[in-house]
Amino acid sequence: MDHEEIPYPVAMYRDRLRAEHEHNTDEAFEKLVRDSGVDQEANAALVKKIRKREKQIDALNSTLSRWKFLRGIFILLILAGAAGITLAVFQLIDEPLIDFQLPPWVLPVCIGGIILFLLLICKGLNPKIRAFESSLKEQQEILLREQDEAWAQMAPLIRLFQWDTVSRIVMKTLPIVKIDQYFANVRMDQLVRYFHWDPGSDRANSILCCQSGTLNGNPWILAERLKQVWGTKTYYGSITISWKERVSYTDSNGKTHTRWETRYETLTASVEKPEPQYKKVKFLLYGNEAAPELTFSREPNFLSSLGNGFFDRRQLKSAIRTLEKKSRDLDSGFMITDNREFDACFNAVNRNNEQQFRLLFTVLAQQEMLALLRDQKEGFGDDFTFIKRNMINCLFSDHLDQSDFSGNPATFYHYEFAEISRIFHDYSCRFFRNFYFTMAPLFCIPLYQQHRNFPDIYRGIIDHGEPAEFEYESLVNSMEERIFRPEQAITQCILKPTVTVRDGSAAQLSVTAYAFRGENRTDYVSVYGGDRKWHQVPVPWIEYIPVSRQRNLSVCEAGTSDQEEFRRQKGNDYWRSIFSRWDAVSDSVIFRRGLVAFLQNK
Repeated sequence: MDHEEIPYPVAMYRDRLRAEHEHNTDEAFEKLVRDSGVDQEANAALVKKIRKREKQIDALNSTLSRWKFLRGIFILLILAGAAGITLAVFQLIDEPLIDFQLPPWVLPVCIGGIILFLLLICKGLNPKIRAFESSLKEQQEILLREQDEAWAQMAPLIRLFQWDTVSRIVMKTLPIVKIDQYFANVRMDQLVRYFHWDPGSDRANSILCCQSGTLNGNPWILAERLKQVWGTKTYYGSITISWKERVSYTDSNGKTHTRWETRYETLTASVEKPEPQYKKVKFLLYGNEAAPELTFSREPNFLSSLGNGFFDRRQLKSAIRTLEKKSRDLDSGFMITDNREFDACFNAVNRNNEQQFRLLFTVLAQQEMLALLRDQKEGFGDDFTFIKRNMINCLFSDHLDQSDFSGNPATFYHYEFAEISRIFHDYSCRFFRNFYFTMAPLFCIPLYQQHRNFPDIYRGIIDHGEPAEFEYESLVNSMEERIFRPEQAITQCILKPTVTVRDGSAAQLSVTAYAFRGENRTDYVSVYGGDRKWHQVPVPWIEYIPVSRQRNLSVCEAGTSDQEEFRRQKGNDYWRSIFSRWDAVSDSVIFRRGLVAFLQNK
């Protein structure tokens, strides 16, 4: 066997794998640094100068703000003086603007004050402010030059970061897991042909990003999906009505009279109308032939987080008694396991095959799954949904929704070596922890690590071949949405690519952007008013009408996973001929995980 199994997921992460991955991360980064040949000391010295200059710029900005604030006060005083002169002049010509007399000294004091403050501004403050602005501009230009120099120092290291840099480190720490360069059709074919997965073709959802690979030769997909669903929105409207009402009153002599008074009331109404809503969800999909007829589902369960207190124990015992009662009902088809706490916390009571359930969830599997559910220190506790439908397993979790598994090299771009080192280390360790505990429910099942489904050809990493539909969608969604957005669209777009032409390793896609435009509508709702009449209250709302737009996109294999190598090759005759043949928009070319995509003019 060419891998090490993970029989105790939480304990192995705590006792060994976390530290081992940190070591592998540091080792990989040190190799990148050696290969790049960057001068760390020179960069540290330059960054020290940059930080010092940034402080100088902050000090100049602060001082400049104070001088400008003082000038602003002087200008306000000048305006006040001008107002005083105006009032004094109108008083002299016997057309006073105010009710009281101004003292005779106001006019000369205001004139003198204006002259003084103008002199202070023109001769004192303005030259100072211009000097500080000039000094600030000069320092900012020097700072930009120093930052450019620092970027140039780090460029050889930055160029070495690839889309699969972090995933290679993960595979070194976890040899049982393989991560593909990109999601290829051969991987999709495995899931569809051997595991009977139906990916669907719903145009109301699109894959934002995806990653594929194997767990001991069995395929998995990690993806983020954007889905459009229909919800409702409440719209409100109102009108104000008035009417005359006769009221009685008593005067000071005790006599009763009547009079008409005007009453006012605001009538409000609301309507509910359909509204397109967009949701993102990440999921892990895994195929394994073990227990092929078993189906079940479970969701996060508060019982997993209970402590050892009296009331906590009572809640757990109550849940166990409920399951025991269900187990005694022969018609339910449910049979509780010996590990009562596992069954209560895992709570997969809708399982359809007890024999196959126990085939997966052995005594060890129950023990480790319970440990995973209760662990909130190393992992994330019970935050995952686990759905098994025959040979397809699907996992959702709160921490997965917050995770970034893209491995985008731009994540590590910085002009300071120390910052690159920190970002790389933190990202790699966070990537591993999130990835590991996303996979952990599968690790808890020993049979999933022991059962192989394919010959040796599937042991390796898929780094070539026709991309799968999910990968095309991921590529399209990595581009700016405005490129595809319909002109009148007021909502997000669902992007769906379709292969229209295939030419060797290249494919032409027709990308359709589905969105909605809005039409203003008004409904009138009858509301009973205080005048004892019905009134029609207008409620404006928006009707969402589908719109779409198509654009052509080409995708082909780059022949390398090194983006710097692709940059060097992009200008050669081969790529010029590709771009010319497919009528590429020159500034639209993107490189991602060994694939090249570009818009077409036609």
